[in-house]
Amino acid sequence: MATGSRFLTVTEANLKYGSLNLAGGHDLFPKDVFGESSKEAERKVRIMWGDEVFETDIVRPKNIFRCRKWGQFFDANRIQAQDRILLEQLTPYLYRISKA
Repeated sequence: MATGSRFLTVTEANLKYGSLNLAGGHDLFPKDVFGESSKEAERKVRIMWGDEVFETDIVRPKNIFRCRKWGQFFDANRIQAQDRILLEQLTPYLYRISKA
């Protein structure tokens, strides 16, 4: 069961660069998973979608996940610009995403 959730909107830039912007969703994450552009955070979160699981931290200045696996998620779910993604927090360091 999710302890919190947010809807995120996919942009053209997200599709082009294989990233996902966390605007409106960064408050679901512990402070120790935020790193800087040139330095990873102390801890990582696990992101689940379908049968896939990956670990990543969040780049603070851009509020995006450092891991660039989003292109795979977008392709597998036929995501287009302006589609919404449901981000669910399952535990402080475990999250699930799905097309809303």
